[in-house]
Amino acid sequence: MSLKYKSKVFLLVLSLFTNISLFSYDLTFKAEPMGVAPFLSAGDQKWDKLGVGALVSGGMDFWGSFNAGPSFGYFMVLKDNNGELLPDESKYVSVIPFGIQLNAFFYPFARIELALGGATGFAIGKNASDSHFAPWYRGFADLGFRLNPHWTAGLSASYFAYQNDTWFGEPGIGAVTAGISLKYHLETERKNSGAGVVECTSDIPESLFPLFYTMYKDNPFGTIYIKNNESAEIRNVTVSFRAEGYTASELKCGSISNIRKRKTKEIPFTADFSKNILRFTENGKIPGEIVVSYNLLGEQKTSVSSVIIPVYNRNQVRWSDPQSLAAYISATAPEVLELSKVLVGIARTKLRSGVNRNLQFAMYLFEGMRIAGIKCSSDFETPYNRFHVDDTLIDYIQYPYQTIFYNGGDCDDVGILTLALLESVGISGAFIPVDDDFIVLFDTKIASDKAERFFDGDSRILDLEGSIWIPLSMRSLQEGFINSWHNAAKDVNALLEAGEEVTLVSLEEAWQIYPSNGFSSTENVSTNIDEKRLVAASEVDMARYVAVEFGSKIEAAKNKIKNNGENADDYNQLGMLYVRAGRYKDATEVYTKSANLGNVTAMNNLGNIASLNKNYLEAKKWYERALQKDPKNESARKNLERVLGELE
Repeated sequence: MSLKYKSKVFLLVLSLFTNISLFSYDLTFKAEPMGVAPFLSAGDQKWDKLGVGALVSGGMDFWGSFNAGPSFGYFMVLKDNNGELLPDESKYVSVIPFGIQLNAFFYPFARIELALGGATGFAIGKNASDSHFAPWYRGFADLGFRLNPHWTAGLSASYFAYQNDTWFGEPGIGAVTAGISLKYHLETERKNSGAGVVECTSDIPESLFPLFYTMYKDNPFGTIYIKNNESAEIRNVTVSFRAEGYTASELKCGSISNIRKRKTKEIPFTADFSKNILRFTENGKIPGEIVVSYNLLGEQKTSVSSVIIPVYNRNQVRWSDPQSLAAYISATAPEVLELSKVLVGIARTKLRSGVNRNLQFAMYLFEGMRIAGIKCSSDFETPYNRFHVDDTLIDYIQYPYQTIFYNGGDCDDVGILTLALLESVGISGAFIPVDDDFIVLFDTKIASDKAERFFDGDSRILDLEGSIWIPLSMRSLQEGFINSWHNAAKDVNALLEAGEEVTLVSLEEAWQIYPSNGFSSTENVSTNIDEKRLVAASEVDMARYVAVEFGSKIEAAKNKIKNNGENADDYNQLGMLYVRAGRYKDATEVYTKSANLGNVTAMNNLGNIASLNKNYLEAKKWYERALQKDPKNESARKNLERVLGELE
């Protein structure tokens, strides 16, 4: 290989090494003029009280806290020797040190730099024609004020020792130094365009679910990484996120007290999304900006980085937590309120005072959906039976307005609409997702200790924390309210008897974690209800309810009268059963028999039935008759006053 070729290779390698080194570290250059007080020197006093000196050092920064590099300088110390000098001696001794230095530095405040370090090496001492080669070392401390990211001016102090022949022991010159320092900081890293500011990147493990848009304000959906590309550490860092058109406000994601140069820190990624995120009917992306405000050596600065937020469509969700379905259920959505207003309006004209109010409203709401043509049918693309048991799959679930608009949906879709309708009229709901059905429950508000007044046994009801709840099978929607109720009760009892785990989700509790997003549509989803069909279907339900829950009790009361003969109390008991069953005509007949036998309670009850039917004269007659029989009867007296007020 020729010498010329070798030279080229050497220059190429040297160039690469220089570039790698030069653009990988920060360099620091420091000059320190100082005064030297050599009173710590060994032996008799041989030096004057004060000398002068200067050091120049350079180095590379490591890990943002350490600096190492060469150091050299010049010291001039005046001799004393009690005023006596030999003919070949000079008045002063010159010391020229060279070696290496290492120091640690940190920034307690934005513009203040503290450094502690040491230096060592060999020095040449000269006095006239004499010279001495010996080791030296120095320990020092600097206090600097940062004028800007590149220049620092300050004060320095140190202990300096120029030895005789050993590293330690009695120094030829042992001195305390004090002076000023001027430091220049040179950044050598290659920077991409736009560098010199704070750079933000993000990690979003999965697309966002618009369904939960209100939750992302307090629950992080990713991580933001903030890298300091400035020429010094940054302080009072505040990070916020905004996305024009998709956020309600520029939300502060977090803050960091300081980030050292070229270091990266992370904070949770949160956002205050608006309802506009629910526009996504297909998977999409939201363009946004991460805004970083910070202080650089007293100057307030802002850096903005673009970010893309991936989102699923508004109907998608995972079944990792069944409570999350609560976010779909809005009791105030216009479409839900419109439908429930029509159905409950019809129900109010047919209410029976002896029958539980919530039970009657639930009948009309349930039958109203069926009469309106809403059907429960499997979604072939995302079937409930498979998707709700696999939390790795992303299910497609309809909002209530969509189930009304499409006249149906899967079990969970119909269940969500049913729960929304119940909640819209003040009936608390819950649900149980089972293998092949979605069971909705509603609270009757009947206390557990009074359940026997309305139900024959406990096989068709659930006692939840002292209140009676009724289950409904969504799969049985087309079979009517009573069949849906009984089928659901049968399935739940079978699961409990088999020791299977039953997941019961209370909407009231679920909304605390997954608040309803209140999504509705401007589309026309009005539904025509055939009032006659609805009333007829509900009356059939009521007749079946009475037959199942009161039939055996009524027959038992009848048989008691038949076997024991006419008895006022027995007639009154039978009348109470008729009232609870809503059979007022039959109740009036047996109450009259009891009243004719002198039962004051029966007289009062006859007045109540007449008053309920707004036959106030008939009611007045029975209340007065009760008071004639029992003048101290407080109930009859109050009822009479009320009826007289109505007559006036």
